[in-house]
Amino acid sequence: MALKLTNQELFHFCEQFSIILHSGMPSVEGLRLLMEDAEKKEGKDFMESLLTEMEMSGDLSETLKKSGAFPDSMVSYVRLGEHTGCLDEVMTILTKFYQQEIETAEQIRSAVTYPLIMLGMMAVVIVILLMRVLPVFSQVFRQMGIEMTGISASLMGMGISIQRYSYIFFFLIAVIVAFVLYFCLHPKGKQQMNELITRLPYFREIPSSMDCSRMAQGISMGLRSGLSPEDSMEMAIDLVTTPEIREKLQKAVEKLRDGESFSESIMNARLFGGMEARLITIGFQSGSADDVMQRLSERYQENSIALISQAISILEPTIVIILTVLVGLVLLSVMIPLLGILSELMA
Repeated sequence: MALKLTNQELFHFCEQFSIILHSGMPSVEGLRLLMEDAEKKEGKDFMESLLTEMEMSGDLSETLKKSGAFPDSMVSYVRLGEHTGCLDEVMTILTKFYQQEIETAEQIRSAVTYPLIMLGMMAVVIVILLMRVLPVFSQVFRQMGIEMTGISASLMGMGISIQRYSYIFFFLIAVIVAFVLYFCLHPKGKQQMNELITRLPYFREIPSSMDCSRMAQGISMGLRSGLSPEDSMEMAIDLVTTPEIREKLQKAVEKLRDGESFSESIMNARLFGGMEARLITIGFQSGSADDVMQRLSERYQENSIALISQAISILEPTIVIILTVLVGLVLLSVMIPLLGILSELMA
């Protein structure tokens, strides 16, 4: 199975190819230029394979599809650009689309990174307390002829177990890291994570808002490329990952085929809210539907980032409170018996 290009790589490809096409250079010569400019051997070999296929078929969309490295949605838009003679404009639109995807991912990453780092550091502190600090206090208590009991003894037992079965502990950590990487990097893992998130009471709005942004951006791309509203919505289905929104989008396409207007199909399928549907109606009446859909995409993107920030603002203090209580519990479990001993000595 061919390795899929990342959004960053797709952005650079579309951006460079857009510049090449706007200069009047044919697609074959553009691929040859990209191959010659590739710095790494892997990139040069990849571009060479694209160039070879392009020279044989003369069809860029078919070349991208056979490589298996490009998403089906991008291949569809490139095919549209070839058929309508506006491939340069399609590449420019795809460049903006992948740039928006990169910006969204970076904002999510920056919002999530700090809580994860804090969680990891606090977990390390707790493990150190259990494995290194508690045994010292236990030894002090033994020298005084006192045995640790209750919570302190249980925590001490946990530290000894972690130290004794450290290989199992590190194996579990490796498994957790593997699962995190799977859900963050693998396409199937991302889909499963999206399905899990959509079931959570608060977080279900985040992937839905992000998909609405992609959907509006896809419809805007289709309209700007000269597609009918029906075809634009049908092509936007490939950009959506949330099952509920995919069903609504497919329902809206079916209503368009049954003869309903674009605004009516959107409202009946409950694809957008009432205000958004009215804006789209005004956009169609004024001939600026693509601009309206682009603005809606930006609005949904901002909303998804705001939802993520709100979720982090709740999650971050929750993590701090829980881990602070755990650390305090570990320290108090040994400090209270020690203070009892000191009070007896002073008495």
